[in-house]
Amino acid sequence: MNLWPELFQMLPVAQSVESPSSTTGAETINPAETISAKPTDSTITMVEWGWPEDPLTWAILLAAGVAITAYVVWLYRRDTTETGLATRIWLTALRLAMFAGLLLIWLNPQERTQESMTRPSRVAIIVDRSLSMRHPAIDASANISASAESEPKATPTQPAVDSTATRSELVKKLLADSPMLEALRQQHEVSVFMFDSTLQGPVVTLPVRPKVTESNNPANASKAEATADKSATPVAWDEILAPKGLETRLGESLSDAVRQLAGRTLSGMLVISDGSNNAGIDLDAARDRALSQKVKLITLGVGGTEPPRNVQVADLQAPTDVQVGDPFDVVAFVTAQGLTGQKVLVELVSSTTEDPTETIVASQEMVVSGDNLPMEGKFPLKAGKTGSTRYTIRAQPVVAQQEINIEDNRQSLTINALDKPTRVLLVAGGPMRDYQFVRNLLFRHKGIDVDVLLQTSATGTSQESDNLLTAFPTTREELYSYDVMIAFDPDWRLIPPESIDLLYDWVFQEAGGLIVIAGDVNTLQVAAVSASTAEQSALGKQLMKLQELYPVILNSYLSDLRFDQEHSQPWPLAFTPEGEAASFLQLTDEATSSQARWKEFAGFYKCYPTSGPKAGATVYSRFSDPRAESAILMASQFFGQGRTFYLGSGEMWRLRSVDDEDYDRFWIKTIREFSQGRLKRGNRRGLLMPETRKIALGQTARIRARLLDAQFQPLSAPSVPLQLIDPSGRPVVPPRSLVADPNRPGEFVGDFRASLAGVYKLSVEIPQSSEMLQEEVSVALPKLEDENIRQNVVGLKNLAEGTGGAYFNLNDLNLSAAKTVAVNESGIDRIAALLPNRSEQILIDQRLKTLWDREWVLFVLVGLISAEWLTRKLIKLA
Repeated sequence: MNLWPELFQMLPVAQSVESPSSTTGAETINPAETISAKPTDSTITMVEWGWPEDPLTWAILLAAGVAITAYVVWLYRRDTTETGLATRIWLTALRLAMFAGLLLIWLNPQERTQESMTRPSRVAIIVDRSLSMRHPAIDASANISASAESEPKATPTQPAVDSTATRSELVKKLLADSPMLEALRQQHEVSVFMFDSTLQGPVVTLPVRPKVTESNNPANASKAEATADKSATPVAWDEILAPKGLETRLGESLSDAVRQLAGRTLSGMLVISDGSNNAGIDLDAARDRALSQKVKLITLGVGGTEPPRNVQVADLQAPTDVQVGDPFDVVAFVTAQGLTGQKVLVELVSSTTEDPTETIVASQEMVVSGDNLPMEGKFPLKAGKTGSTRYTIRAQPVVAQQEINIEDNRQSLTINALDKPTRVLLVAGGPMRDYQFVRNLLFRHKGIDVDVLLQTSATGTSQESDNLLTAFPTTREELYSYDVMIAFDPDWRLIPPESIDLLYDWVFQEAGGLIVIAGDVNTLQVAAVSASTAEQSALGKQLMKLQELYPVILNSYLSDLRFDQEHSQPWPLAFTPEGEAASFLQLTDEATSSQARWKEFAGFYKCYPTSGPKAGATVYSRFSDPRAESAILMASQFFGQGRTFYLGSGEMWRLRSVDDEDYDRFWIKTIREFSQGRLKRGNRRGLLMPETRKIALGQTARIRARLLDAQFQPLSAPSVPLQLIDPSGRPVVPPRSLVADPNRPGEFVGDFRASLAGVYKLSVEIPQSSEMLQEEVSVALPKLEDENIRQNVVGLKNLAEGTGGAYFNLNDLNLSAAKTVAVNESGIDRIAALLPNRSEQILIDQRLKTLWDREWVLFVLVGLISAEWLTRKLIKLA
């Protein structure tokens, strides 16, 4: 049993003597530091004594020792005067040995064993992986001068950089081929992170590897190190550094890195980027966080610092489907940078599936008036034969220039020329003038088949038409054969409710185009129906459905028609910005001349009153008569898969007073515009509808198909296969399919993610038919990474300012000669010098062993006392 703690519990507590390498006080450990810590064989064993710490205690201890010794010597000198010198020395030694043992216990000797590990110094390298890193690493001007020299030479002031190298390739050269990483690894653990829209990593972590010297290299160390290097897995820098990100969040990613990695052992962060920050928080916020966490930032800029030269095809506009023989325009918008005052050649070339050779169709030269100012080039064309034609716009400076990005110098689209006539159903409540002019126009047009239903005509009446109808179509096969319906103020009460249901479904589900012309006679029927009156009759319910087809809210008050007002003055059309931009409303090939032609038109005398547009509708023109309270004259809306167009006056025939061709062009272009939904099918039993035909790389394209069986009923099937060909011409694997939409009979939906830039071709086979529905989706590289491709030197310098770091230009690091540059003379050495070794040792285990707390110590003390007592008894001193 251990009695010593109880016997000596009143003794002073001994103070331990710490080793210089031991850690004192409380310590907060960052998780990132704990993860990177490497245990070592560092074990220290020491003996500690509880020596007095202040002089007074020492004085008291010495005085007590001297006093006790003097007392013991005096005592036994007095008691042993008759026993002899040997006895006196023996007893004195026993008594002093006992007091020495008590002193030893009071000094509390302990053996302390400590185990520690070294937490290595850390450096984080944060590399930009956004799409802007695919641009050239040096300025276009430097590129030109480099190519002009037959044998370019690298000098300390003229970095040897490949004139064709991209920014990411130059970064790869820095990390894979230069001594940068080895220089840092001599003192630090190096972790490589990537960022674009988010921070990713570490993608590579390289442990500390001190430089081998004679003093730290045993005989077998070099062999072991060589074996370790040989067994290490090579870093796939090409894959890691490949530009992928659609945006650059430098501020946000750097702030996230500081939050994750800040700690005492973090020597600093090396940020390799062109300085672009086009999304997320700004760079000042990231710098403030680094300052608050005492993180050193070293920025290494990559990319040209001079204003770039570049020509870009910003947008390309053209119809996707045209009728053979019809004119159409291909409109290109081109922008340029660094080329103000110079000429740009814009060419339109074409190719077909049968002949992929590009043929120049037309060209224009444009003068650049300023950086990023759009220049419009319009190429009027006419569809000559059926089939698909690939049109491409190419733009380049007339005088050869080295551009920062040549990938954006062209854009392409496919236009399908259709030889089948547009089928039009013409319905009129009476023989109004507009009806007669439009009927005659369509009957004479070679590309249009027109069937006529004049509701007021008597039996045997003759009308210029392909078919003269006596009743509105009552079956799907009859109605679904038309592409567009023009309704001149019809009497909807004469149309059976079942046919109105068919008309509703034809527009909503089958992409039909409906053009309605308001009039003074029958339009009020639709306007006057309300929810309460609709419940009273089946006709009211059908008219309520018709109200949904109108893109405007019709006014139902008779007083607002102002029949009693005099309409003796024409009022011109007040076009909205959407109306001025609408191509189908342009009376000429040029937008400016078209507006001038509309201004020559005196206008209409009256217009049906409206209470405003419906949600989502587009208003093209308003009636300018102030008494009409800006009634809507022209508007349209998407309704399900189809579109509807509203014309608030039956006086469009007055446009003939300006020019007969203007009138004809208005109606032909309007019919073409609103029949596209049906014409794009290629088959009246199906429609393939991408949600959008232009998406950015990495986005998901949603596809919807509407399919009918041979009886024109919605197709019933769990799914249909979708054939998808990527821009390289290879089928996308695994094969895709469109799944039936449970809420919409006959409709199938699916999607795919665009992983390549270019044109994806989509095909769906029509059931019980050999025909295919075909569409295209163009995938473009996002322009966000191309808006400002100049290196943001100011932003990178500000980022490092005040943190203890510095800014470097990667182009100034002589990478081709970096391995031979003398120490302290290369930029790599200057960067390494800014990153001191911040490794530290931390205590992971400690054990204390009390040396005096043993049984034999008790036996010795008891033995000393017993021996003294026995001796005194024997010589009869007790």
